[in-house]
Amino acid sequence: ENMDSMSEETYGSYSFEEDHSFEDYSSFEDFDTVGDDYFDLGASQEITRQPSFYVLEEDVFIEQIQRDIDEVQGVLGLPTKAAASILLGHHKWNKEVLISNYLNEEKQQEIREKAGLASLDLEGASDIQKTYNCLICMDDFPGTEAYALGCGHIYCSTCWKLYLENQIQVNINCVKTVCPAPNCTNIVHEQAFRRFCSEKMYKAYERSFFVSLVSENPHVKFCPAPDCGLVVRTERRNRLEAVKCGCGFQFCFKCCDYDIGDHLPATCDHIDRWIKKCSDESENVAWMIANTKKCPNKDCRKPIEKNGGCMHMTCRTHAGGCGYEFCWLCRGPWSEHGSSTGGYYSCNKYDASEAKEEDIKAEDVKTELEAYMFYYHRYESHRDAAKIADEQRLNTKDKAQAIFEKFGIREQEDTKFLEKATEQLIENRRVLANSYIYGYYVENEVVKNLFQHIQENLEKYTDHLSGIYETPLDKIEDYHAFIKWKTDVTNYTGVINNFLVKFVQDVMTGLTY
Repeated sequence: ENMDSMSEETYGSYSFEEDHSFEDYSSFEDFDTVGDDYFDLGASQEITRQPSFYVLEEDVFIEQIQRDIDEVQGVLGLPTKAAASILLGHHKWNKEVLISNYLNEEKQQEIREKAGLASLDLEGASDIQKTYNCLICMDDFPGTEAYALGCGHIYCSTCWKLYLENQIQVNINCVKTVCPAPNCTNIVHEQAFRRFCSEKMYKAYERSFFVSLVSENPHVKFCPAPDCGLVVRTERRNRLEAVKCGCGFQFCFKCCDYDIGDHLPATCDHIDRWIKKCSDESENVAWMIANTKKCPNKDCRKPIEKNGGCMHMTCRTHAGGCGYEFCWLCRGPWSEHGSSTGGYYSCNKYDASEAKEEDIKAEDVKTELEAYMFYYHRYESHRDAAKIADEQRLNTKDKAQAIFEKFGIREQEDTKFLEKATEQLIENRRVLANSYIYGYYVENEVVKNLFQHIQENLEKYTDHLSGIYETPLDKIEDYHAFIKWKTDVTNYTGVINNFLVKFVQDVMTGLTY
């Protein structure tokens, strides 16, 4: 059903009267003039793009890495997968960069040394007929118990086992374990861990290896949602758009923080500064500067807040003060004030005093503080509204059941719109909350005015959808009224989704008239 105009629509005794025609905020034209290619009013218009990120389970991701190792080994002619793995790890698992660099024969030795691969031979030579002295335990041992990496430093098997298992237990990045010889940088490869470690310890090593695959690769991150474990792989390491994990959690790939999630349209820098500002003790100091003055007595200097009355102030001793009496305006001794200086409610010494300069600075701080509180309160309000919408989402089954019972609806398909509407409200509230962070840091006045205009529209449309959704069932008189209500909730959900997507995209790419 067309929703170009929503005046006087009625569901039984429920009605809303405001015209909510949408506006193309890039030109400030009425919605009716935009055209059907901007919004499809009958249903949500999906904006489709080629996927630029992939959600992978652990075994699938490891299979991809193994294919990369095989490819590198084959292309570069390396003798072992372990060598290919060490070289790939040094290049942050970017096979294209590794292959390009390593094909330059003059640089191969330098690349291997920087990667911790002294030799392509994984094991150093030892004579099984010879007796060696282990420089760790200082005991002699037969050549059959000798082992060395490609660097050639020989130790007994017992010490290798103790050393590697200890590294697994105490070193969170045990995959970067190096030869125990002093100043040796040769990496201990996977085959050595497999040879000397117990099955339990080797499994722990494998887990650490998997974690390193993710943590060292700038294109890959774990989903930060609790107990998820899925891996997200992107084509662009510094992507601005959020990614959505298979568990349903949407988050900024750069921040990768569960508490922050998807913070668009605010940037990562905005979020960092906002979090610091919200938690910084300097905000308390700013309030003190803006709303109090220090006692002029140099031996006291206690902060004093004036909440009314005349200019005659006393630093109260019962509040920890010194008892000094002074003029609130010029901060001079009250003994020098009287009818000749303006009496109790003014001070003709003020304009020439240093106190005036201090008050001007304090007023600037107060203005900044008030601006911050304006944005902060609205940020918090939308966060609170998102929590309410989330509770509504959790209660959609109960609402659906009530609809089944009242209108005799048989198919659950008829109530899926409830969940979509609440999910849209949650998303809108998230974006609106973060939009106030973005708005706080916008300095260009032209951009700020345009942003505030479309932000206001998004708030209005979001509140309107919330109002429609929250229509009490006892106000919807019959089945036909229910279908009317459902159609409007569905249509409005789709239209607002498109408006929200365009809003975020335009903020990300730069707002212009």
